[in-house]
Formats: sequence, C-alpha cells, structure tokens
Amino acid sequence: MSKASDREARYARLADAVESGEYEVVAGSVGIRPDYRPGRPRGGDVAEETRPLAVRLTESDRRRLADYAERTRQPMSAVIRAAIEEYLGTHPAA
Repeated sequence: MSKASDREARYARLADAVESGEYEVVAGSVGIRPDYRPGRPRGGDVAEETRPLAVRLTESDRRRLADYAERTRQPMSAVIRAAIEEYLGTHPAA
C-alpha cells in the first residue's frame, strides 16, 4: 500500500467511527493552523537530521505546552526544542 492509500484507509475508518457515533463532533471545535505541515521537516528546514524522542508529560504540562504553542503559532516540537536549547545553554553540566 502506498502512503496515500494508507492515509485514505485511515480517513475512511475515522469517518466510519464518527458516523457510528464513537466520536462526538462539535462544530467549530477544531481548527487547522495555516502553517501546519504534517510529517517530517523538509530538507533545509532544520540544520541537521532530527530523530523522534518520546517524552511523558502530565496532562496539565501537555495542555500548557499546547496552549503556548497555539498562542505563539509554533509546533509543539519547536517549542520543546527551544526550551531544551535555552535550558542547556543556561545550565551547563558540571
């Protein structure tokens, strides 16, 4: 299966779940930011190769992060990278 057909299959499953009542759809509850691009950064968007890292957050920390990212119109991953850079720059290891 191609990536496009995988995506279409996921959309179809989600549509079926919504139609069957598994999800409550609230009009106007979701908006897609105009600068949102799914997937990995394109070549040239970052100076070096990136790798995923799973991080566990409390629900309140995740909500704070998401709110900040939305207010500043940045992806959460960009906010996290900037926070790491700032912290490590001001707290060098002994």
